[in-house]
Amino acid sequence: MELTINAAGDEQALKEFYNWLRDDADVVRSATISTAEAGDAGAFEVIRMSTGSLTGLANLGIAWGNFLRCRKETPQFTITVDGEPTAEQRAMLRNLDLPRVVSGDSGY
Repeated sequence: MELTINAAGDEQALKEFYNWLRDDADVVRSATISTAEAGDAGAFEVIRMSTGSLTGLANLGIAWGNFLRCRKETPQFTITVDGEPTAEQRAMLRNLDLPRVVSGDSGY
């Protein structure tokens, strides 16, 4: 499953969340995480995450919850799912307290 996390203009929060994900051993073990950079300043616009397991999605949800507990404001992130998730993946995404999740191909 391929996920894209967009910051809706809050690149600082996106960078902080990216570092948070990279520092989480469970996330790193269950998913591949990268960024799509924009410009020469090293800023990036999105986080790309690839995971082949429900555990990877669960770890993303746990990391997101822990990240929010350390912040005063909730960033306006959007997670886009590329492709058609399985029924199990759709159920997991519905049950996790993630930012707004949209599907590139179909709704939930």
